[in-house]
Amino acid sequence: MGHYPFEWQERALCSEDFIHFQKLFSSTILQLIPFAYGPVTFLASEEGSGVNRNALKKPKYWLQYSGKVLKRQRALLASEKPVLFLPVWSNETVIGVAAIEGVDNQFTDTLSEEWLSDRSRIISREFFLLKQLAYEPVTGMLNDRHLLETLDSALSEFQKGNAANNRGTRCGPTLGKISLLLLEIHPRANNSEKALNYIVRAGYYLESCLGHDVLHHLGNGIFGLIGQNMDEEHSQNLGKNILSWLRREGFSRVHIGINTVKGSGEELSNGQILVPDAVTVLGQTWDAVRKARRRSPFALCTYSSISSPRTHPLRKFRPAVMARLRRMWSECDRFALLLISQDRELNERVFPRRILALLEHQAETVIINKNEIFVFIANAGVSRALSWSRQFRKKLPKDLGTTYSVGIAYFPCIDFSKSDIPHNARKALLHSGFYGPDTVTVFDGVSLNVSGDIYYGEGDIVRAVKEYKKGLALEPTNTNLLNSLGEAFAQMNKTKKARSFFEAIIQSDPKHYMALFNLGITYLTTGEYEQAITYFEKTLAVSKYAAKANQKNDLLLQLGKLYCRTGRYKKAVRLLEKERDADEAKSMTPGRNALLRYLGEAYMGSGSNKKAITILQHAIRYSPHDAYAMSMLGELYARENQGDDIALSLCQQAVNIDDRPWKHWYRLGWIRYRMAQYELALDALKECLQRDRKIPDAVYLAGQAYEKLDAKVQAAAMFQTALRIAPEHRAAASALKRIKRIKDKELNNAAATIK
Repeated sequence: MGHYPFEWQERALCSEDFIHFQKLFSSTILQLIPFAYGPVTFLASEEGSGVNRNALKKPKYWLQYSGKVLKRQRALLASEKPVLFLPVWSNETVIGVAAIEGVDNQFTDTLSEEWLSDRSRIISREFFLLKQLAYEPVTGMLNDRHLLETLDSALSEFQKGNAANNRGTRCGPTLGKISLLLLEIHPRANNSEKALNYIVRAGYYLESCLGHDVLHHLGNGIFGLIGQNMDEEHSQNLGKNILSWLRREGFSRVHIGINTVKGSGEELSNGQILVPDAVTVLGQTWDAVRKARRRSPFALCTYSSISSPRTHPLRKFRPAVMARLRRMWSECDRFALLLISQDRELNERVFPRRILALLEHQAETVIINKNEIFVFIANAGVSRALSWSRQFRKKLPKDLGTTYSVGIAYFPCIDFSKSDIPHNARKALLHSGFYGPDTVTVFDGVSLNVSGDIYYGEGDIVRAVKEYKKGLALEPTNTNLLNSLGEAFAQMNKTKKARSFFEAIIQSDPKHYMALFNLGITYLTTGEYEQAITYFEKTLAVSKYAAKANQKNDLLLQLGKLYCRTGRYKKAVRLLEKERDADEAKSMTPGRNALLRYLGEAYMGSGSNKKAITILQHAIRYSPHDAYAMSMLGELYARENQGDDIALSLCQQAVNIDDRPWKHWYRLGWIRYRMAQYELALDALKECLQRDRKIPDAVYLAGQAYEKLDAKVQAAAMFQTALRIAPEHRAAASALKRIKRIKDKELNNAAATIK
């Protein structure tokens, strides 16, 4: 009943290939047409294609010539300038035009139509072969070679942009926002086929979540994604979303490494920025994956956090700074430490001399760097430190060109040692950043929530938990800290522990949106659907259909899914139709394509088969490998008499993509029974019952298949089993009586023959 777990089919050329293989296709053309120097621009045959934006900045005659090429299906040389317009073929169809500039004039008169036609076919065949080499056979996705070529091309453009900026020929920022994400979704499986199926399922699910972003499979469950113009914060948010999606879908371990090339690398002697090559960037990202692997089952890590500890927001202070502070507090049992920081960098090498002079008369100081300084006040608490800060800021000259923010820490403070206090001052200063420049902030539980969130954002969940716990020691009832700690434990797969923190919030604040939502997620994770529904409905009542908050957290999507799983299909339709309207008002965001699958299931369950077909067809267009949508659509095609062969193909594809759900096997068995393929139907139904032995309809259908094969004993056994599972199953009871009557007749006939 299985299929060979590799994708061997040939992939025809299409207009999207002009985007995915632009550099490779261009170099191929220039190799096969040696009298042209380029550049090469590709134009698709379809109107509105993203590729055709390339022609917007070109002369108008380009569109005229490309139109003629598409109509006549032969190459043309422009008379205005030496530009060759060459058709690109996919079998016998022209899918686009390659506009080749820089054609040498001395060759233009010698180019025959026959030679150009032959060259067009050869180039198109090369394109086809290059495309086949760019895909790997397990998932059918683009492979590591294509990822390296794409990354190399992006980094080359970045290097050119830096050079142009250096020469003053480009305005604005450099092209310095290239992020590479590597995802390790390594399966736990006891044989290679299960491992491959796990990888394929992960790849297809990621593909549906990411939408139009191009996903690569590098082998062995390692996926790669290149984000053009994606900064580190954006890539971290994407990484967190991916972890949430995969965790909710039942994957056991996911690790993500993120590497953002910012254009702040080593500067060469000519003033240009040294940009690492593709292989180096890939290796650095893999180092981040290794680090994430050591953190928790679901974790991410940025390369910058492990490669540049000196620029980390929570970086350690230099040993010399700490040594001077230790001498100051060695005889003190009580003190305050103020970290003063310039809100904008000045040209002077250190703090302005006037500020230093002002500080030296008032308190002991330790210079940290050119923008920061410590102020030590012996035998002082919070009130005295705040008073000192106010007086200091009043005395600041008005012509400094910057303001100053202050983070205040103090000793004693719960169980913190003296050596912890400078770091607490740093956390207070980071906390002050939420209030804007020129602010003073005292270290408290929120400061530890801020520092914990920094570690959490980097995927260092263990450190984040330590920060949140310290924060709760300072402020035991702080709901933000309780929620943060609960989310951290949930990320570590410690669901029951996480739940206790969310429940503590609800006790003091029954309408806390995030605590209610997170409680629903914990119950969803453990398969306790009724409790999950209860908390999601409470969350919805609190949010009052706040579209922004609900979409961010996928509240309505999760609730709609649970309504379908528990048979509340009409509720699911009402809920998900509102959500679909909200999505269609703009554009469907990545990760929300599953909404259409659940809406289709809801319409199917409520008996609106034609609406369900339309929705599920839309779902498959968004996500071509959605096994759930395929399986349901296959059943609906059969029920609506739209072609049993198509229905069988869809149900078989669903099983090939994801063979875990019993429903996929049941639908395959049902359609095979409908097509009178009784033995094959039994094979599928046995697979279904291996996954769940208590499905009465599957047992009953197996009995019907046995009866058709004249195996009445086995059929009777199946009908009896169906009745044990569901005593109210009328069809099984009727079938069992029928078989018994047949058997009684056979015995009577046999007895009459003997007489």
